[in-house]
Amino acid sequence: MRIIPIMMPGVANSSEVLTTDTCIAGAGPHGLAAALHLKEARPSADITVIDHSNEWLTTWNRQFKYSEINTLRSPIVHHPSPNPYALSDFIKTRNLPRSGLPYDPPTTEAFAAFCTEIIAEAALAPPLAATLESLRSNHQGLELETSKGTLRAQNLIVATNPHQRRIPQWTWSLIGHQAGLVEHALDVNLPDLPDLNGQKITIIGGGLTAAHLARNAALKGAAVKMIARRPLQIRDFDTEPGWLGPKYLSEYFAESDERRRIQLARDARGGGSIPGWMRDHLKEATGTGTIEILESMEVTSAQIASTHGCTLELISGETIYSDRVWLATGTQSNLQSMRCLHSVLEDIPVVDGFPLVDQSLRLGPHPVFIMGRSATYALGPAAGNLWGARHAANRIATAITGVELALGGYGNSFRKHDNA
Repeated sequence: MRIIPIMMPGVANSSEVLTTDTCIAGAGPHGLAAALHLKEARPSADITVIDHSNEWLTTWNRQFKYSEINTLRSPIVHHPSPNPYALSDFIKTRNLPRSGLPYDPPTTEAFAAFCTEIIAEAALAPPLAATLESLRSNHQGLELETSKGTLRAQNLIVATNPHQRRIPQWTWSLIGHQAGLVEHALDVNLPDLPDLNGQKITIIGGGLTAAHLARNAALKGAAVKMIARRPLQIRDFDTEPGWLGPKYLSEYFAESDERRRIQLARDARGGGSIPGWMRDHLKEATGTGTIEILESMEVTSAQIASTHGCTLELISGETIYSDRVWLATGTQSNLQSMRCLHSVLEDIPVVDGFPLVDQSLRLGPHPVFIMGRSATYALGPAAGNLWGARHAANRIATAITGVELALGGYGNSFRKHDNA
């Protein structure tokens, strides 16, 4: 990052404008993957990262801490580094504890330590604590207005995972009445709730986040009900492994109908799911009566109770009381929610919230690239996962530097296909 003085005609004092080759918005795993791949392709790359925090992986680490999750779901070869075996080697050389689970997913502690090391090895600077407010694109590049001033960049990588939370309409009658009565799963802070003994907690959702919250709340003494609108789906990963290679992606990329392609991705993810080992934990808890799972069930309405808590009316006609309601209902990807991108999204076709980008993940003629679930059209249903972070970073680094990096596993086989 460089600072250049800008002399304004008729103004005695000059203002300073930051300049950089590439600005990365977002310091999570996707932003980190982008920075590492750019550095691998071009060690002299001038990169500026902006984030709401001045530290890497703040939101990522906080979410695992809040939900008291000690193991990732992704296998050990999925991580931000360009070297697919870097995390496994790191754990081996430092003799760190392994999760002991199928497919050897890393512990959150090992993953955090690994990321700290690769950030230091790449000499990545801490993020600039700022928000992106607007941008202008011209033949000279981009002029980005941030909460900390102007930043001029040749390229912008959007790695912020813009999304909207899914909030069921029946919760509206509960919101704002009692602190902590209704919370989205992203806001539930279990370390701040050390003793839930005797409390009745209802968790809406049947995915892994709901399962983690249910199990950990039960361990703190709560009586938990999980309400899932369909039978629990058992899968080792968010998507079937065939979606990480040509087995399914060949048909996906061959689909010329944009809406059909997006629907294929939605169907592949299929909503929330849990791996077999978590199902076993839940079975044990249901056997002791600490967790009750109501499958193929939905809440139709809710009312504030006379003194505390609330009552929930189910489609079965049953009414249940709850001290707390936690919404593990997920989020909806929405790049258009970023107002700062409206000027470059004007001419980009968008289907169900997903921009139709080319294989380099570039937004039309503008030097703006996207990562995360927003890149689903070009990468497939695993775009938002760690696998997607590495593959998106690889494509973007190649587009920016012209240097093609080796990518372990499937990734570059489908170079030529319509708009992907």
